[in-house]
Amino acid sequence: MKVPDETIFCIFVELNRFDKELEECGTLLEQWCFALKHISTLDRLPEELRTEAFERLFQACEISRFEPEVKLNYEKEMITERDYYNMLNTAKADGLAEGEAKGEAKGREEGRVEGLAEGKTIGRNEEKIRIAKALKENGVADNIIAATTRLSEIEIAML
Repeated sequence: MKVPDETIFCIFVELNRFDKELEECGTLLEQWCFALKHISTLDRLPEELRTEAFERLFQACEISRFEPEVKLNYEKEMITERDYYNMLNTAKADGLAEGEAKGEAKGREEGRVEGLAEGKTIGRNEEKIRIAKALKENGVADNIIAATTRLSEIEIAML
């Protein structure tokens, strides 16, 4: 991992010395300087600056121009809207978790019912395998293990 340089670089731009017109701005930096210098006098965003970044800047500046009462109402509405979306997202996440838990429980129950329909009880097969392994380790013949555990000789051979 590369450690970042601890030196901090600051670039100062004196916008009052920036005297290019928008048509003369050939770089993104120059476009930013123009936008920042003239944002307070622009009624609309010029076509040359129609990118997402400049549109967001222009929208933020429009909001900052609101009268104090209008701005306060706007901010309250934004808080209400964010709260609403957070509530929706929380409800979706809770609903998804609940649905997954119900689906998992239903799947387990269906597995139990299916196992019981086949004459098995839950955990019985695992216990048979455990016993078969122990018998096999003690040198008991596969045919005797099969008769005792009711596992097939093929299952026992695979242990």
